Amino acid sequence: MSDFEATCERLRKLRTKKDLKLRPCSMLVDTFTTLDGKVKPFSLRYYQAQMVAHLLMMRRFIVGDDTGCGKTIETIGALCYLWERNPNQKVIVLTKKSAVPQWAKEFLKFTIGVHVVIQSGTPKKREACREEFLGTEGPAVLISGYRSMVRDFSSIQNWEGMILVLDEVTMVKNPSTQVHQVIKHMAAQADRVWGLTATLIKNNLVEGFGIYQAVVPGLFTYTKATFIQSFCITRMQVIGRGRQVPIIVGYRMTDIKRFREMIDPYYLGRPKHEIATELPVLTTKEISCSMTKFQSAKYQEALAGLLELGTGEEKEVTKLTAVTYCQEIVNHPGLIECEGTSDKLDTLVDLLTEGDLVGEKVIIYTRFERMVGHGIDALKKKGVPCVRITGKEKQEQRSANQDMFQDFKSDINTVWITNAGSDAINLQAAKAIIFYDTPFSAGDFLQALGRMIRIGSIHDRVLAIHLICNNTVDERTLRIMGKKMDLLEAVLGKRILGEDGVDEIGTTSEISELFDALQADAREMISVC
Repeated sequence: MSDFEATCERLRKLRTKKDLKLRPCSMLVDTFTTLDGKVKPFSLRYYQAQMVAHLLMMRRFIVGDDTGCGKTIETIGALCYLWERNPNQKVIVLTKKSAVPQWAKEFLKFTIGVHVVIQSGTPKKREACREEFLGTEGPAVLISGYRSMVRDFSSIQNWEGMILVLDEVTMVKNPSTQVHQVIKHMAAQADRVWGLTATLIKNNLVEGFGIYQAVVPGLFTYTKATFIQSFCITRMQVIGRGRQVPIIVGYRMTDIKRFREMIDPYYLGRPKHEIATELPVLTTKEISCSMTKFQSAKYQEALAGLLELGTGEEKEVTKLTAVTYCQEIVNHPGLIECEGTSDKLDTLVDLLTEGDLVGEKVIIYTRFERMVGHGIDALKKKGVPCVRITGKEKQEQRSANQDMFQDFKSDINTVWITNAGSDAINLQAAKAIIFYDTPFSAGDFLQALGRMIRIGSIHDRVLAIHLICNNTVDERTLRIMGKKMDLLEAVLGKRILGEDGVDEIGTTSEISELFDALQADAREMISVC
């Protein structure tokens, strides 16, 4: 048995030990303050200790635990044990810009004696940050957004021997992007490379291939084209002038199993229900809404191919844009610059002013930043103050909004979030999340749920509500997201408990199939009327 095989065998055994404890680390705190202000002893949970052991033994690895299970503290814990051995080991954490302050907070909250440097600002300020980082004696970490590091690549391209932590490692999933190419170069020169993501697969298997091309080069000895040919079911589609390209239409379970076996030594991801029994139990339900006559007429316009906006401008609608326009119309006429009301918004207001959620902390998710403004205005008229975290706010406001929502003494019980704003935010004060519309990927859906279902929640049970306009894009998008959940769970393990027993997993040419389904639904609505 080779050294690598022996290491893999040790790791497999570690994954079964639910009583695993690590020796105390001088660089980790003894106590921490909980969400409700209580001071408690700090220690790693057994599954977090398992992950730390994996990171200490594997120089290239993906930390894939569910959102809210502590990927950040698992990584920080492993770094602290390495710093005990080598205090001068330099560490770089790359993440999305919005998550940079959160990483700094976690280092300051849980470590002792670590010098934290945030790279931000003008080119001159970023250069000063790097000089401070390189000149620090003892444990030091440089935290930066991916884009900043790409802009400054000429200054850091010769850095060697560092530990590279890639938070939200799906940022490098596409090998053709500049981000991927820069990170792949940095990873090749790093001593260790750890990627963090709860959703290694958001939409298709090729994303996982792209990530491992950067983190563990050589694991897959394929080009992108040969990987698709080997691991995916495809059909040829004409794209113009007689040219054909392969389109992924599904996956054989045998190939998914082969993919999982290949990444197994370099991946560990546990769903919440398997490891964190103290997390709140999730209940999901759908609430039906309707459209006004005006919305229905505009919906038909969009599917017919020509939509008149409230400004009088006429928009030619393609399959690609129809999906967006239909969702905007269902959500609120104001999103297409028209006057009018929305039963879906009225339903939301009723839930927060008359139902069981009155006085509870509630997250409201939407894909559309412009919907947030309409929603906040409607709720404020009913005496429901809101904050927003959408990606449009400056970092200081984003942090202040998060803190107000998390504070149980605050009168802010409602927060609106979008995909752009919700990365790396902790909103475990929430009792419920309302999906005003459905995320278009399984990964985004799990990420949104993960804002609420996290270690530190004081709730025994939490609620996820989908607002659905029947026979519309709402229902169809929810079905497509469900197909992507099938793939994600086949590769990474069950995130939501269900049944097994299929030989193939189908996918969809999303926009084309969704558009055809919307037209069929629209014809059915007309015939009923």
